[in-house]
Amino acid sequence: MTTQINIRLDEAFLEKVKEHIKLKGFLNVQEFFREAAREKLFDEHEIKENYLQKLNSVDAKTYLSVAETKSFEKELEKRSKKIR
Repeated sequence: MTTQINIRLDEAFLEKVKEHIKLKGFLNVQEFFREAAREKLFDEHEIKENYLQKLNSVDAKTYLSVAETKSFEKELEKRSKKIR
């Protein structure tokens, strides 16, 4: 069971969130806030297999530069080693 919640953000803050989403490759605003909550609750990251498949697919679109992509991949690798 899931529960829907609503939050209010001022426009400037929402624009910052949207910029961060594009830079970091989040799927949408909802996924960003779910991930932020997970970080606060669990302080560890678990990357879902279906997300990794999407990220590695030929059809994946990225907003990251080559350098940002490499940095993101290194961070994912570090996080996956923490979970194991």
